[in-house]
Amino acid sequence: MPVEDVNQSPNHRVAQRVRDLIHRLHSRVANEETLQQVDLLLEEAQSLLQGPVRTKWYEVDVDVDEDVANQLREEHRDYSLFRGESNPLAPPVIFSKTQNPDGKEVVVGEVVFDQTREGPPRTVHGGMMAAVFDDVLSGVLSGAGATGSVTGKLTIRYRRPTPINTDLRFEAWIDHQQGRRLTAHAHCLSNGEVTAEAEALFVRIDMKDFAN
Repeated sequence: MPVEDVNQSPNHRVAQRVRDLIHRLHSRVANEETLQQVDLLLEEAQSLLQGPVRTKWYEVDVDVDEDVANQLREEHRDYSLFRGESNPLAPPVIFSKTQNPDGKEVVVGEVVFDQTREGPPRTVHGGMMAAVFDDVLSGVLSGAGATGSVTGKLTIRYRRPTPINTDLRFEAWIDHQQGRRLTAHAHCLSNGEVTAEAEALFVRIDMKDFAN
């Protein structure tokens, strides 16, 4: 179990507790009596979460106050399926940016997948790899002024098994951009070796129309 960070927000702490619970439910053997007790505790916890439904950025009026709009965008990232620390389904992937020797911006995603994401023995499920590649590759869009783009095509090449319970580093960069289309490449590194590569084609759309 990860060491608890007392500086974490309540949302992040609760999400991490749920991740730990999922891992224990997946990895430990429990008898029926224990599971019944856990079920009652979870029912009690669920009954406490009765606040209003969280508003998403695309559900508000276009003339909303800019501070509110920024807050909603931050919440959207914080609840992301792969990087959101408030989303218990996220590993989460930790994002940063750097540059390659040629000075080109590189988006970095660092993560450790536990056995809840296992496919073949001691190996990350290929579908999870593809999903995280898609998310990390989308990180290049803001730097290219291409926010509001969606994935049109994603191609993955699995070069070797990607291990679970190991530090992984995803790196993504822009290859080509023209008009509404942008092509980006990425790879995943484990102990300095490439385990998989990806290429994505992104197409710019009107996100408000997409959300309707």
